Amino acid sequence: MTAVRAMVAVAMVLGLCGCPSSGIVCREGTTPCGQGCVDTANDVRNCGACGRACGASQECKAGVCECAPGTTLCGGACVVFNYDARHCGGCDNACAAGEVCEQGQCRQSCSVGVTIRCGDSCVDPLTNPQHCGQCDHACEQAQACREGSCAYEAVAACYWSGQAVGFSTTTGSRGPLSDLGTNPGALASLGATVLAADGTDERLYQAVPNVTGGGFSQVARANVTGSVPNQVLVARPYVYVVNAASGTLQVLKEGVDGGDVALDAGVGGGVLLGTVAELPLGMNSYPQGLVKLGDTLWIPLYGGFGAAAADAGQDVVQVSVASPEAPVETGRVSLKALDLKPFDGGSPVARPWAITEHRGAVYVALNNLNPDTYAPEGPGLVARVDPTDGGVSVIDLGAADCLNPQWIAPVGNVLAVSCGGRIQYSPTYKVESVEAAGLVLIDPLGTRVAAWSSACPADAGVLADGGAACAPMMPGRFSAVGPRIALSDQNAGRVVLLDVTDGGLAPVRGVSDALNLCPISALTGAANVSDVLALP
Repeated sequence: MTAVRAMVAVAMVLGLCGCPSSGIVCREGTTPCGQGCVDTANDVRNCGACGRACGASQECKAGVCECAPGTTLCGGACVVFNYDARHCGGCDNACAAGEVCEQGQCRQSCSVGVTIRCGDSCVDPLTNPQHCGQCDHACEQAQACREGSCAYEAVAACYWSGQAVGFSTTTGSRGPLSDLGTNPGALASLGATVLAADGTDERLYQAVPNVTGGGFSQVARANVTGSVPNQVLVARPYVYVVNAASGTLQVLKEGVDGGDVALDAGVGGGVLLGTVAELPLGMNSYPQGLVKLGDTLWIPLYGGFGAAAADAGQDVVQVSVASPEAPVETGRVSLKALDLKPFDGGSPVARPWAITEHRGAVYVALNNLNPDTYAPEGPGLVARVDPTDGGVSVIDLGAADCLNPQWIAPVGNVLAVSCGGRIQYSPTYKVESVEAAGLVLIDPLGTRVAAWSSACPADAGVLADGGAACAPMMPGRFSAVGPRIALSDQNAGRVVLLDVTDGGLAPVRGVSDALNLCPISALTGAANVSDVLALP
């Protein structure tokens, strides 16, 4: 139970930490500026210091202004050769008076596709980040212009620092850190509104994109949840939440005034939600996830701590939501008799964790852990459940590549499974090493397609203070933007980008050059990206 003890120890330390009695107190990675806090490492309006703004077409990276992706430094300015009439097709290649620059060529008028004229530039307002939707409407750092609207491609939740951060899976750019709850965990979206389940506060928070300045603002109301809300599923107009420690399924509905909690700070907007039903799933059941197949929710039960309480789980519950405001349990599929392929001397229990649906079948990631120590005692497994008859087959992910599966989701024609690995902690609960961790691809029948290891490169080296240059990675939840997977790190606040290709997995930004999204806590020495959400 080493990992659990580590979390409890850190929580106790956090609870004993006091705050200054006066002045602005900013969270990790942000600093006081005016009447608020800013992320000087990634805020173009406060880059490197409060009030230090970057120039046009620049972004702020590690506190330094530099040319944004897709632009080139030319004559002291960041330009786009494709449509800048002063540098059309190349530096200092200016178009003649009255001409426009279109696709890197000087022309008499805009003539290609849906381009419009903005000054002497021909741009596509549906995709151009400097003229998104209309002339001179620039998107914020790390946002993409999609169908004429600016938006982040994905958002990550920073558990220990209580923040969210938008980022681009295409360019690797990131926006500024934004406060969101105390310890945001599972994420979901209702249109442009981000939902964040917070286990410490027992709240379902909302955040909306800032119109200017980038980042998000927390909405000034929230919904009460059960204890440890672990996953949020949106099936409009309903929102389903599984509360692990409470052992319940909670149903919320849009447009219902459910007695929201009014917060001391925040903005207007968001979505009106109210709880309309709650279904108990049993003491010590610890529901961890859910997936909807037709009118049925499938919910894996993890079971309680210790061998005796663990027996209350190890099932997948079927809940009919044909009438969402009156959910009814209709059956259970037991995982207790499965061949868990234990190691010599091992006695694991399945510990069903994440769940997904693919091509009409249900797939459940099995942690395969010792019920008392929570150490892996068998290879990472996936249970495939046939919804028609409840039949279960076991897919072995291979102990050399995958221990302690964390998340599972379809990516195109295959299923991706993240593997948390076997973790070794120091006496102060610092992660010293992680074995058999990464990502595995399987086809719907369970044949392994590819595997990627999250181990640090052998030549990673050391820092000036003697510490490791590459912190061990603990893969967790992930999200897919097209064929690209954004995989979270629960140890050092990073996100790795991997492409699913015909040949398997191709790292775009691996462990050594991962996106650093969440700040390392000075108190805990860790940064947990608790969830990654692809935004619509």
